[in-house]
Amino acid sequence: MRLKSIWISEYKNLRDFTLTFDGDNFLEIFVGKNGTGKSNFFEALVEIFNFMFQSKKRRSEINFDFELRYLIGEEEVHLNRRLGELEVNGKKRATIGNVQTPENVIVYYSGHSDVIDKTVDKYAKAFARRNKSWTGDEAREFINIGIEYKEILLTILLLQPGDSPARQFVINKLGISVTGGTARLRLSPPSFQHIPVETGDITSFLWGAQGVSLTFVERLLNCVKGDYTRDSIFERTTNHYEIAIDLNLFQEEFAEETSSDLFRMLDNLKTLGMLESLSIPIGLSDGRPINVQDFSDGQFQSVYIYAISELFKDRNCITLLDEPDSFLHPEWQFGFLEQVSDIAGTDAAETNHVLLSSHSAVTLIKHAKEKIGYFDIKNGNAKSYYLPKHVAIRKLSENLIKYTEKDQLLSIINAIQFNAKPILFTEGHIDPIIIKEAWQRLFDDEMPFIPFYGFSCSYLKQLIQDPRIHREMDGKPVFGMFDFDKAYEQWNSIRGDQEVHSLVQGLTKKLNEHNAYAIMLPVPENERIRQQVVLDLDNNTSFEGDALCEIEHLFYGDPLTDEFFEEQPVAGGGTKITIKADAQKERFASDVIPRLDSAYFEVFRPVFEFIRQKV
Repeated sequence: MRLKSIWISEYKNLRDFTLTFDGDNFLEIFVGKNGTGKSNFFEALVEIFNFMFQSKKRRSEINFDFELRYLIGEEEVHLNRRLGELEVNGKKRATIGNVQTPENVIVYYSGHSDVIDKTVDKYAKAFARRNKSWTGDEAREFINIGIEYKEILLTILLLQPGDSPARQFVINKLGISVTGGTARLRLSPPSFQHIPVETGDITSFLWGAQGVSLTFVERLLNCVKGDYTRDSIFERTTNHYEIAIDLNLFQEEFAEETSSDLFRMLDNLKTLGMLESLSIPIGLSDGRPINVQDFSDGQFQSVYIYAISELFKDRNCITLLDEPDSFLHPEWQFGFLEQVSDIAGTDAAETNHVLLSSHSAVTLIKHAKEKIGYFDIKNGNAKSYYLPKHVAIRKLSENLIKYTEKDQLLSIINAIQFNAKPILFTEGHIDPIIIKEAWQRLFDDEMPFIPFYGFSCSYLKQLIQDPRIHREMDGKPVFGMFDFDKAYEQWNSIRGDQEVHSLVQGLTKKLNEHNAYAIMLPVPENERIRQQVVLDLDNNTSFEGDALCEIEHLFYGDPLTDEFFEEQPVAGGGTKITIKADAQKERFASDVIPRLDSAYFEVFRPVFEFIRQKV
């Protein structure tokens, strides 16, 4: 499924608006500052697709003219509506007839406006009205994925067999495990008129539901372990059904159903107002229980996107991701497109055309394509055109990043003024916790510097050279510590004299124009980690930007840290030790680091001694 081009006569600030989509890529990114028409474009697409769905069997209306070309399989479809007349593939028609259309339009929106939600919900309510007979036989075309789907999406993926790639993706990404063998489904009375449940009356079961919704729930009852009756699973005082679903029985009962089939069955129940909750017991890798709502937006964001793609990979879909990075911390924005790219090699990349809008320059940094769709305002009208990525980033950064940078600098300057000490910027957000612990293990006196999170390796490089920082430091030195991975390229590009040449002591440069020092993470004694960094220890040569040693790797090899690492194959053979789940880094720093033997912290001693000499 691929959109090819679109023209819109007039919709809000989209006037005589034309957009040609960029080739065969499954992901199209559109950026622009707030108010440039990105969300209006998505709203217009929703209106157009609704017109198409409504026009399959009868004449339908839409408040603007449009022209749309798209490809499904080998069939290219050309729809042209002008002055109220519709042409389908060059022929005048009252309806679109049997031409192929997307089977679903999936909308995920986390931006500042609820217009998209209201637009799609209007059509969801129309769907529900058509299905108030409770047959639930019609699967709705528009699906609006919001936070209320968080539990459902995760549970469906975890209900898959143990060797399912989708299940493994979620477990690894969130750093969780399934801790029980029973999922729980709670059903509420439907939102439309229904009959009360009467004890012993089979016709009143499920408040009189019929059709595929009833059939689906009855199949779920086949997954209940042990003795039960339809009356025993009904809570009369609260007017709810509570169904305990055995995971093994479920996988047997639904072995022939795809994950998208399961989603549509559950979504029908949800649309009818009956699905109150569906949960499966999960815990962190150490067995501690956790609820889905405990995960932050950043942690769960990739699960949303992956689940949408996985659940609809067997259907031709359009997915509209309107500002999915809107409320993410910049660190999560920075890695967001890498998470989306996890989908690129899957079946969903062929059937699903994903359109993503953003106003974040940080999100774009990781994008592999050199051209970006850019929205702008010209003479009061929205225009879209393709720009080189670096130009789009610069345009977005003119104001947006300036504000982010100002806030970041303000917090740094406040810390400098309050503590009156030199500062050590770190690449990772848990690094200051680890550095404080290391200092306390190695020295009895007060730490003579402030460890401070510097956001990323590129921003860290900028901070240690920023004249505003150095003005506030009033001659005190500034230090920056880089992970020994791709961050090496940032360290290596800094102009200065190298003062420490030892990989074990931490390669260190003195910047040319500032009282600042750029330090590479020292290499630990663990031979397995050294193999990922060191080319020749005697000559202190490394794999440079191809090395892999983050601060967590300094503690690899202890039984307490085993659960946080995994081996991944590398091109040409062999494996590398990687951190299993970013979601568990906070627990690694707060729960595990304090319990480790002090010998692990000796790796920091030469770095701390160097800093001591300079302060």
